Amino acid sequence: MTREIVEIDSTATAMPERIEPMQARLATLPSEESGWAFEVKWDGVRALAYCEPGHIRLRSRNGNDVTPAYPELRALDDALGAHAAILDGEIVAFDENGRPSFEALQPRMHKRDEGDVRGLMRSIPVTYVVFDLLWLDGHSLIDLPYIQRRERLQTLGLEGAHWRTPELQIGDGTGLLAATRELGMEGVVGKRLDSPYTPGRREGGWIKIKNHRRQELVIGGWTEGKGVRSGQIGALELGVHDERGELRHAGRVGTGFDEAELERLAGLLAPLAREDSPFTGPQPPRGAHFVAPRLVCEVEFSEWTRAGKVRQSSYKGLRNDRDPAEVKREREHPAGDDSKDAHRSRSVSTTGDVDESAIAGNTKTVPETIAPRKTRARGATSAAKSVDVQGRVLRLTNLDKVLYPHAGFTKGDLIGYYAAIAPVLLPHLRDRPLTLKRYPDGVEGEHFYEKQCPAHRPEWVQTTAVWSGRTEREIDYCLCQDLPTLVWLGNLADLELHPSLSHARGLERPSTLAFDLDPGPPAGMAQCCEVALLLRDMFAELGLRAFAKTSGLSGMQVYVPLNRGEASYEQTKPFARAVADLLARRRPRLVVSHMVKAARRGRVLIDWSQNDEHKTTVSVYSPRAGETPTVSTPLTWEEVATCRDSQEGDPRDTARLRFSPLEVLDRVREHGDLFAEVASLRQSLPALERQAR
Repeated sequence: MTREIVEIDSTATAMPERIEPMQARLATLPSEESGWAFEVKWDGVRALAYCEPGHIRLRSRNGNDVTPAYPELRALDDALGAHAAILDGEIVAFDENGRPSFEALQPRMHKRDEGDVRGLMRSIPVTYVVFDLLWLDGHSLIDLPYIQRRERLQTLGLEGAHWRTPELQIGDGTGLLAATRELGMEGVVGKRLDSPYTPGRREGGWIKIKNHRRQELVIGGWTEGKGVRSGQIGALELGVHDERGELRHAGRVGTGFDEAELERLAGLLAPLAREDSPFTGPQPPRGAHFVAPRLVCEVEFSEWTRAGKVRQSSYKGLRNDRDPAEVKREREHPAGDDSKDAHRSRSVSTTGDVDESAIAGNTKTVPETIAPRKTRARGATSAAKSVDVQGRVLRLTNLDKVLYPHAGFTKGDLIGYYAAIAPVLLPHLRDRPLTLKRYPDGVEGEHFYEKQCPAHRPEWVQTTAVWSGRTEREIDYCLCQDLPTLVWLGNLADLELHPSLSHARGLERPSTLAFDLDPGPPAGMAQCCEVALLLRDMFAELGLRAFAKTSGLSGMQVYVPLNRGEASYEQTKPFARAVADLLARRRPRLVVSHMVKAARRGRVLIDWSQNDEHKTTVSVYSPRAGETPTVSTPLTWEEVATCRDSQEGDPRDTARLRFSPLEVLDRVREHGDLFAEVASLRQSLPALERQAR
């Protein structure tokens, strides 16, 4: 197959010190395979090769230099001749049947002594299977489609005794998967032909389809063996991290070891011994010995139980190329091709192109990913595109305009996020006058608030007239009632959504009581969480439920839903102030309730003034205009308590309560809308006198 190779027209640059490897997502085969390339899943150690004439560095996926472990690969730079290149591939050892084998590679992975390594080179030779080219002779190739990167790779002719470039198979992933199953191999990897290389991300452009379930797990302890294993390790107690970063017990593995590996594991685990369990929640059986969770192993297993444990697991080996903190449960996604099968609600691809069929439908599922990635030079724009969104025709412009330069997050990504989050966001915007906060040139440019709905709005965008005493005229506010309106707002670069606490039909009667918690440095999120819990407990004593969310920046908000249409702002505002003043009197070193900035240092301001007909608070699920795209995110009270209890330097620290658009979509997929009851729960405001007592 012959294709035109696109030349990169840019000034040569120095070789990057490090590129994070792109990751493949666990998935099923795509419904349409012709747009994909497929290859065997090599079952080795992922490594990027940084090659310059006379020098080569091999880095594992966690950035470790593994060059000394594989001296036979050092001649790869000679094979490249005068070229300087960054290659992506897998270091593989083959078993006696010629199949790639992670178990066979184990002895090589953990040796660094030159004598040991050279001895193993003869008995366990390795091959570097090269499958991608990321940088060549001063030019980055990561923004090129995969097919073009592979064609450039093929021209390098990398075929030798210890390295090879596999043939590119386009389509027929089904046949290749069946062949690997028959040979007892792990599975296949599929790569979308038009996919760019997204460093460090696990997206739908690359997928892995496995014949057998395999999972990386953190070792958190061990139990003693019995019978022939008496005096040895009987089983390893394993864990995965949940979305809050807590290590959860995920079962155990007691098979797949030989005597040498049991002895090696005992030596590695002994210095990691600790008295307390590293696991949160359900614990291993009584008598388990606990260790610091610093080692990662790979297991093969039959299934996940409902309790989140691996069943019928078999040990495959340690992974020294994996950061334990990043180990989470892999979940198989449908199709994995960003098409209507896998990402029906995804609206914008990584290059800003709009998937018209995806956002045209009624969005009922959350997509697997929104990919904030800079694909063109800053300031570059793309042509306008007309799309049909639920029967409304929208003209979307400048989709690759970068709104967050530090993250490469584009207007296309913003629209994609809005389309994806719409099922849970729209109920919190519907029928509420909306103030827009627009950033036409991105977060580093000028911005403006817009109360008057733009005159150039489509005729189907609904508005509501609100009398303004300040201007002595009516202002027509936008109402965001549906997905087309939300996509239109994204096209306006409306980065923040600020709805009223009231519905348009009853502007004088708020549906929610809101407290904005603003920390004064050195106070931070942990102190905000402490105040949020005080508010929760205070309202619980009054028989009321409260809900917490991040502001998306440095603070938090606590909402107490009302939804009865009984209370006016003339009641809620003084009530909120009384609550804030009461907490300030009870905890004067933690809480301040007046707005003077000098009084805030080291304390948390409870801003009660937001409970006003003329003010707004950022909506739940709204992005925020910071250095990188973060989102105002609903929290569980368990998360709030964990944050409150964190200490400086604690891995559970407050940075965990800053969520990106992708992380928010993952949370919604896992938990649903944690703020749903704020829009529906009916509660009554108690009398002020009761609170004062």
